[in-house]
Amino acid sequence: MLNRKKATGIIIAVSAALIIAIVAVCDFVAKQKVTETVDYAMGAIITQKIEGKNGEEIANEIIEKIKETETDISWRIESGEIALLNENKKATVSQSTKTYLLDIIDVCEKSNGAVDLTVGRLTNEWNIGSDDFHIPEDEVLDEILSGVDYEKISFDSDTVSIGENQLVDLGFVGKGIACDEAKKILEKHGVQRGIISVGGSLCLHGEGTFSVGIRNPLGSVNDYMATLTVEESFVSTSGNYERFSEKDEKKYHHILSTETGYPVENNLLSVTIVCDSGLLSDALSTACYCLGYEESLALLKEYNAEAVFIFDDNTVRVTSGLEGNLEINNNEFKLWKEN
Repeated sequence: MLNRKKATGIIIAVSAALIIAIVAVCDFVAKQKVTETVDYAMGAIITQKIEGKNGEEIANEIIEKIKETETDISWRIESGEIALLNENKKATVSQSTKTYLLDIIDVCEKSNGAVDLTVGRLTNEWNIGSDDFHIPEDEVLDEILSGVDYEKISFDSDTVSIGENQLVDLGFVGKGIACDEAKKILEKHGVQRGIISVGGSLCLHGEGTFSVGIRNPLGSVNDYMATLTVEESFVSTSGNYERFSEKDEKKYHHILSTETGYPVENNLLSVTIVCDSGLLSDALSTACYCLGYEESLALLKEYNAEAVFIFDDNTVRVTSGLEGNLEINNNEFKLWKEN
């Protein structure tokens, strides 16, 4: 585990794997205790900045809840609910896990299967970003894709069942779910203002505005190309630069198409989502990346979500609710304009 630390300041920079959040702290900071911690869970760095009393205790409660949630929803932790579901094709799950599964299936349905929680065998077959990466044979992909179908998941009270040739993988929503759990704890303790970063997903809690730096998809981890000003919300980014493997001078990124089985190929570099749910921000960032700009608009409207799309020609488009909220600070990028 990384060392934990406390810090105060007028401007706090929170680095994440995908995005950087810069929080402009209000005047009352000087009158209140500010706690900042750094931990590791869900395969990601987790940073917390909590204003007010008992910050250290609240931060400890949040990180323990995130680790507990990771156990429940990770297919890699053998004692977890999803791992047991994958192993036995049937498992009794907690009410919270059941609710999350139903919410995820709703996104799968409304995105017409652009994202699907039953892609576990597909992601395992590619192993993108690991030493075991390889390009599967088309025949293998065809067989795996025949089992990718969220509609085959069934519920009987608290018991969940999946198909014999299916594996559930919640990697595309896990960090957003962690942010949801963190938000509940912040509200329970009456925290006035806080920011929780779980990898590339953010929980922005409290009054006032927050400035979120969006990563340059062509740059390094801590290189951001624009600043997005938002109020209390959740923010997540998905992009083709996050995790990838290379073979024969070609890059294969980790966002896989549920139609072809191969990494999605379109004109997008990244999609950033702003909405009122961590799970949705995470799921929609992946879904919208897969769908592309035009097909994403109806889905975003369905969930009252806003988005920033960065294209491979370095143009940037924002949805109507974010117009005027994005400031580009890298001359290589430009806002898209009607001809």
